[in-house]
Amino acid sequence: MSGISSSIQPQATSVTLSIAIKGRHYSIDINQFECGASNDQMLAWTDRALAVFRDIESIIKKEQKLDLDPEFCHAQLVKLAECGSLAYRSFFSAEAREILASRFEFMGGATPAPTFISKEIPFPWETLYDGEDYEVGDAGMFWGMRCALARILDYRDFTKYAREQSLPSDMLFCLHHKLRQAHQQEWPEIEKLVRRTRQCRFDVFGVRDGQCSYLGQDWRNKLKGRDLLKYLYQAEHNMVHFACHCRQSDAGDDVLQITLIDKGSVEEAGEGDAHVIGLETNTFVLAEGRFQRQPLVFLNACQTAGGADALRKDFNLPQKFIESGAAAVIATACSVPDLFAAAFARQFYHFFLHEQMTIGQALRATRWHFLEVHHNPLGLAYGLYSPAHYRVAQPPATVGGFA
Repeated sequence: MSGISSSIQPQATSVTLSIAIKGRHYSIDINQFECGASNDQMLAWTDRALAVFRDIESIIKKEQKLDLDPEFCHAQLVKLAECGSLAYRSFFSAEAREILASRFEFMGGATPAPTFISKEIPFPWETLYDGEDYEVGDAGMFWGMRCALARILDYRDFTKYAREQSLPSDMLFCLHHKLRQAHQQEWPEIEKLVRRTRQCRFDVFGVRDGQCSYLGQDWRNKLKGRDLLKYLYQAEHNMVHFACHCRQSDAGDDVLQITLIDKGSVEEAGEGDAHVIGLETNTFVLAEGRFQRQPLVFLNACQTAGGADALRKDFNLPQKFIESGAAAVIATACSVPDLFAAAFARQFYHFFLHEQMTIGQALRATRWHFLEVHHNPLGLAYGLYSPAHYRVAQPPATVGGFA
């Protein structure tokens, strides 16, 4: 299929390239520039990119399969490339683009890891396209495919972020009762990947025989998002995975909807058996605290970056998890079908836990997997909200440079 060039080299080293944006200016390392595009322009191109993702989402839901028609896939790549090319050529000046090209060339066989330091510009940077002709739709020219791309929302120094995830693995899996694929595939398949050794732990946020061991209270009538967050702050989990719905409150804040149900009756649970807890951005203000284990948080839900306009808001879920001490956060910029979300998460954890790639490389490899195997570019909707270098701790005999 045209539009697909070459897949990732899994063991390539990633080299960070800092792109800091403040107000109307940005810097590439020590070089200073004025932004060539306004926030409104970037927002308009964001909306166009998200519209492409919604078209892909619609096809997946209609046909209930991951595989897309190769010609349809290429057409969507061209549409994304047009948006990405407009953003790339408008935001970065000609001089800035030359510097970026020279930095990428200087890295040789290493994988560029451009890290956008900003909470102001609303754009899915993974769709930036630096090919000469967007109509070619060359997948290898999207930054989300060629780079271990990341973003930082709180202007924190890179050195303040955790570099490694401690062993053994310990995941809390949170889900919504109406997501069939989360129950049938995402949960059991990720559990197998997490349980690599006898010491590794995997648990589902739920109850057994009416008792919630996490929060120690009546689970049906009293539990709220604040209770869940307080538990997470003091828990030992080094990974928290959310396979759930996300909606916006009347005030415009993001709300994760998590079901707490009896683990013994997950498949048969109906509305009368389900208790939905809402974890919203304002909850982080009401339940002050910080994560003790600095977990990886995977928000595999609808619009967990808040949608196009909310990408530039201070109150969004990725930022709140990071500000509370999460080591890394993965979130989707738009609605992702349950079928794709379950498969994408499983493949990511394979690369991250079993292949022991850095988080940036694992996301990049997962995007390539779905493009090459399924002709599906929806992986570009997944973004990393922390440095790309985070990885699982290496055994003493194999400690070395970051892959």
